Amino acid sequence: MTDNHNREKLWQLIKEVRYAMISHTTETQELHSQPMTMLNSEKTEQMSESHNLYFILSDSNDLVNAVNSGRNKIGLSFAKPSDSIYVSISAHAHISTDATLIDQLWNPWAENWFEGKEDPSVCILVAAAVSAEYWNVTDNKVTQLFKLLKGSLTGHAGGVEADHKKLNL
Repeated sequence: MTDNHNREKLWQLIKEVRYAMISHTTETQELHSQPMTMLNSEKTEQMSESHNLYFILSDSNDLVNAVNSGRNKIGLSFAKPSDSIYVSISAHAHISTDATLIDQLWNPWAENWFEGKEDPSVCILVAAAVSAEYWNVTDNKVTQLFKLLKGSLTGHAGGVEADHKKLNL
């Protein structure tokens, strides 16, 4: 597979999941993770060109403080075990309060958390992907189970087929 094909596959896998656990370093150098919903799942082409992932959050979120304090290296983990999709992304983040970007990414779901687009606490986490790794098991569940059982009974590795790639973005 070409790098372009692998990148497209990466973005397609992320689009299927949408929900990420985002990890950052706290002031005390501890790792902290929180779930967030990716906003640009419908904008895969734009995302694959810029390598940016977008999340809406409040300026009071600890992640905003971390990024604005220079602790802007973050990890994003996406998983959809029912479809055997697992993605890990390393990114550099910055916080945007650009009204045009907020308007572009705003959706009805955000109304549950904010008073509206003009709410002064609304900001966007822009995660510029640097590298990524994905695993996607290509065998169906029945085949996976058969191979794992066969491996257990024979003492040989099960041989479940997975598409696994590491990418520098």
